Amino acid sequence: MKIVAMLAAVLGICFASSAQQLTPDQKRTLELKPGVVLVVVEYTVTWKLLQPVQISYRETGTGFIYRPDGYIITNGHVVADAHLKDPDARAAFDARARKEFQDALDDGTIIAKVEEQYGKRLTEKQKEVVREKLKPDISFTTPTLDVYLANGKSYTAKILQWDNPIGQGKDVSILKIAGNDLPTVPLGDSDKVNIQDPVMVIGFPGVASKWGRNSLISNESNFDASATNGHISAIKKSNIDTPLFQSDASITHGNSGGPVFNQEGKVIGIATAGADTTQGFNWFVPINTAMEFVREAGATAETGPFNPIWAHALDLYDTGKCKAAIPEFDTALEMMPGLPDAAQFRNMAAKCWESKNGFQQFMETSAWAVYAAVVVVILALLAVILVSRKSSGASVAVAVPAGASAHVRVDVAPSGGVLPAQAQGQSFGNIQATAGELSGKTFKVTKEGLLIGRSPKCQVVLTDDTVSSEHAWIVPTGNEVVVIDKGSSNGTYVNSVDSPKVSKIGLRNGDRIFLGKKGTVVFTYFTS
Repeated sequence: MKIVAMLAAVLGICFASSAQQLTPDQKRTLELKPGVVLVVVEYTVTWKLLQPVQISYRETGTGFIYRPDGYIITNGHVVADAHLKDPDARAAFDARARKEFQDALDDGTIIAKVEEQYGKRLTEKQKEVVREKLKPDISFTTPTLDVYLANGKSYTAKILQWDNPIGQGKDVSILKIAGNDLPTVPLGDSDKVNIQDPVMVIGFPGVASKWGRNSLISNESNFDASATNGHISAIKKSNIDTPLFQSDASITHGNSGGPVFNQEGKVIGIATAGADTTQGFNWFVPINTAMEFVREAGATAETGPFNPIWAHALDLYDTGKCKAAIPEFDTALEMMPGLPDAAQFRNMAAKCWESKNGFQQFMETSAWAVYAAVVVVILALLAVILVSRKSSGASVAVAVPAGASAHVRVDVAPSGGVLPAQAQGQSFGNIQATAGELSGKTFKVTKEGLLIGRSPKCQVVLTDDTVSSEHAWIVPTGNEVVVIDKGSSNGTYVNSVDSPKVSKIGLRNGDRIFLGKKGTVVFTYFTS
């Protein structure tokens, strides 16, 4: 038993680096955060008292990138002040800005400005004159609309599509910034949402922001999104008969426009409104409502090259492959310079590697064949020891030539089985292009999988227009090899384009994988 314990300890050392370092919720949140953005609208109100006095106004909200070339979904009410495309919109902004002035008058902000001009405190009668009789000449600057990424980089945004807030419209807006290879979030199907489904909201609540006048928060933390959890409480309709999700997930001012994710990490709603006085009654616009505006904007959802790199870096770190994770985090930081989460986990991966002993470092950096051989030898040795300790082995009579002993005793496993054989090297099969520009070429499926698409980041690169930038991923998972659609425009089908589109499905020997319904690009999967 001492030998068994010793071997078990050795196996523990071998596999210590494979223990997960992140919970599933942590990993999912980290993967999604870079695609969530802070939306800021600013303008200045100027009025003339003794001299011009100005107050700047800032409205903040949240949005999420659904294409790597800078297409963003948010609420209509988040960017309402910047929507000045017609006379009605300008009149609405004028009314809102004048209300801001009246609020500043009522809350004492203007009184403080007047006292600052006079250089002394006003009497109550003088304050009354300011509040009731003063009719200042008010003017407003044109509002600016900016989007801040998770690394703090800002872009000026244009409004492509806009609708009125809930109660008057569907409260959806599509923005565009001039970016490339940006992080994205995957969009789901809100028609599949049910009551009590778990959800996670990521956004920028004003109460957890320096811009929301929280003196406890640093400027850098303004760009660190918050994640809150809850459930779908009810599926209802607004007063204009548009669908709404009710939820107990905590949201507040600033969360508006942010993505609501299901447990698969796909957006099924947009955080829209929270009750000001009652907790636990908040509202989401279903993502399928937003898809109407996405189609009108003429830009379907697509995943960019950042996402698989970032996800792969987190996968490596999560499974304890710390050294291999470092260059992946470096690549993510090249694409998103200064991304706080990437910098943090890059440092944690470096510390993880330095903390390992020599044997653990050898096992992590050695080829898998060596790793497997070591484990097989240890397991075989353990099996031999266990079998040799058995006291009730069976005897087998074997005929021998004359002059030799009549019988030879051969020990076998008590159950009639045999000792473990040498494990063969693991294979995940291959795919062969059977239609399209790569027809006839074969690609080996590796442990990291094969990403297929038009992006040069893919392992299998195509130029066919029906194929998305990152169309499908063929990757081993568990005990099978699966094909995962990466949010492609034209869908992925298995064995027939008349079958339903797949999101994730296991592959069997001989399965055909169609990229797009036209069937111009086809791969066949072979297990060996």
